[in-house]
Amino acid sequence: MDCASVTSFKRTLFAVMAMIVVVGLLCQEAEAQAVRSASFTGMDSRADLIVKRVRLRPAGHADNLILKYDQKLTPSFAINLELPAHIHLVTPWFSTSGHGDFFARARWIVSQGAWMQGAAVEVVLPVASEDALGTGRGQLNASGILIRVFSPSFLTAVVLKQVTSVGGDAGREAFSNTEVRVIPEWLMADGYAMMGELRHTMEHRSDKRWQRAEAPLIKRFDRNWAV
Repeated sequence: MDCASVTSFKRTLFAVMAMIVVVGLLCQEAEAQAVRSASFTGMDSRADLIVKRVRLRPAGHADNLILKYDQKLTPSFAINLELPAHIHLVTPWFSTSGHGDFFARARWIVSQGAWMQGAAVEVVLPVASEDALGTGRGQLNASGILIRVFSPSFLTAVVLKQVTSVGGDAGREAFSNTEVRVIPEWLMADGYAMMGELRHTMEHRSDKRWQRAEAPLIKRFDRNWAV
């Protein structure tokens, strides 16, 4: 893809992102981040600093430092921005470091008693500094979420997400995947929370299936800051 095409593609994606935000403001009205917002009811915005290690198969790992900002626009509507600011990828064959792709999300959640339900739209810009740290493809993704609050300290969410590549580097493989996620969360004393995530991914362009499990520990310092 030539420079003019890349520039046009990025401008288009930025326009889509802007449109998502404008629609949310006009309506005055969320993937795992929707669950976190629901957990801390009343939070207008939040900055997250996330540090995690992802183990790779058959060998290797990726250490991630992720910056994330969550802005609640109304009781039901929020936007979220995420950038893996530093990724250190290590495999038996090579290693590399840099930043990953940029994510922007708009999400809507409503409560009905002990149940919450919602939807989200996600735009991904392929801006990773190294090929191995991103997909090389823009993405336009959509998801639906169902949350059940069992007690003031425990809830569980089920998320169905469709991931679809749109344009980007023609030399990189296009993709279309469906993800099913089960996300329990326990709220603990002193601002701590423990989340789990079980993810099953189905790749539609092949017969590949894979699973992923996470268990992050969250520390909330105040209404607007958590690690």
